[in-house]
Amino acid sequence: MKRLNFILAVLLIITSGSAQVNEKSERKFYKQSDWEFNISSSIGRGSKQTKETYYYSYDRTEKGTFCNLGISTGFFIIDGLSIEPEFDLNLNSEGLSVSLLGNMCYTFYLPLKDIYPYLKLGYGMSNDPDNQNGLFEYLKFKTINAGGGLKFIYFQGMAFKLEINYRNLSGSNTFYSYQSESYKSESTISVFSVSIGLSLLL
Repeated sequence: MKRLNFILAVLLIITSGSAQVNEKSERKFYKQSDWEFNISSSIGRGSKQTKETYYYSYDRTEKGTFCNLGISTGFFIIDGLSIEPEFDLNLNSEGLSVSLLGNMCYTFYLPLKDIYPYLKLGYGMSNDPDNQNGLFEYLKFKTINAGGGLKFIYFQGMAFKLEINYRNLSGSNTFYSYQSESYKSESTISVFSVSIGLSLLL
């Protein structure tokens, strides 16, 4: 009888512990049909390789600091997986430019933790700070956006974000002189940056 009572007590403890773990391990955030609003800023180093053609061709490479301010909103189509349109305002030594991106982001889940790792991959268009057609014109630079980071939940529905980001822009400009002579510039920009931001679940 004592042995039976002992076995029943052990089973009760195991079952109770398992139920508590399962309850705690349920995904609380970034679930299907959730909306997420993000704001972030980043700073990084990058290089710009340019090939210019005007009667003859020559190449040049420039390196510098790149800064970025971005806002995005995400909709979770399934648990963890969101579609995120993103608007960025970029600043470097040449001036201001903008980027319009479409990202896919997957937010992983770690049971019993308030830390959510994520990976992001996107594609969109940007303009070159060298352009003379206005900030929101000449969006002809193809842009690949990739990143990975962590979301730290510190308040209900609010998270601090830390991200390592890579961005590649490629495109060309063609200019014409008053004598109708063409001048062509082809550029590729690669930027590695660190981004910090806030995430708010709506």
